[in-house]
Amino acid sequence: MKDSLCAQCGGRLQRKKTSLDRLVEGHLYLFEDVSVRACSQCGEIWIPGSLAERMDQAIQGKLKPKKRIPVPVY
Repeated sequence: MKDSLCAQCGGRLQRKKTSLDRLVEGHLYLFEDVSVRACSQCGEIWIPGSLAERMDQAIQGKLKPKKRIPVPVY
């Protein structure tokens, strides 16, 4: 991403690694150590397109997970 300003609030975008989760049709997917751009002002997260595509492939079952963890549901 070339722009270094947040499209939501105009704050500065900074590169960072984080964990992201997605709940799709009752299944929880956890993506660890994801390189994103995060706004230092509002916290908005920007995921690069190629990474978003890879996450979609994982959710569709086209990629093998590194590990599986049990998640308690209340």
